[in-house]
Amino acid sequence: MQRPGRVTLLTLFAAVAMASGCGTTPPASSVIKTFNGVDGTAPFTNVLIIGVAGEFPTRVRFEQELAAALSGEETAATAYYTIVGRIAPLTRVTLHNVVMVREFDAIVLTRMKGQDRAGLIPNRPTGSGFDLYLYDYEELNIPASIQIGSTVSFVVEVYDTRAKKKVWAIESLIFDSKSVDSVVSGQAAAIAGEIIRDGLVLP
Repeated sequence: MQRPGRVTLLTLFAAVAMASGCGTTPPASSVIKTFNGVDGTAPFTNVLIIGVAGEFPTRVRFEQELAAALSGEETAATAYYTIVGRIAPLTRVTLHNVVMVREFDAIVLTRMKGQDRAGLIPNRPTGSGFDLYLYDYEELNIPASIQIGSTVSFVVEVYDTRAKKKVWAIESLIFDSKSVDSVVSGQAAAIAGEIIRDGLVLP
């Protein structure tokens, strides 16, 4: 059986987002580029997908859809939950072990804007200064609520595991969302599109 192409998958996700909302059109969305420090190490070919917003079923679906959208003939993308299960917390030690064993060359981390809590640990950077390699963010293990009907803003960061640094980041916003399903599918498609467009993985 022929494997569906990435373009087909992205089209399918957009269609799911459209169908899962109460109306006949998907929620409006916008992407803001906040950082691009990609150098000659891209494109990446073995990518770990981490989603930390919402209850576990929501996180599972998001990681699955984004991994599927980024996987292709020359790119393997793997959902974090398939390696660690549902109870293992996201820590630097766990992440280091996963990366070493599976030889991932990049990590795509998606979190809700504001999910990391400024002031929780003195002098620890949050917001745009968030650094997955220098600090643990225990609050990311607590599900963040997705507020339907309001603007939902995800922060997406790509880390180069060999250089151990953040190399790319965006904010992806969806307006007037009708359901959690539409947010998940819409964001997965939008985020995958930006990652592919900027050459972080091969199309």
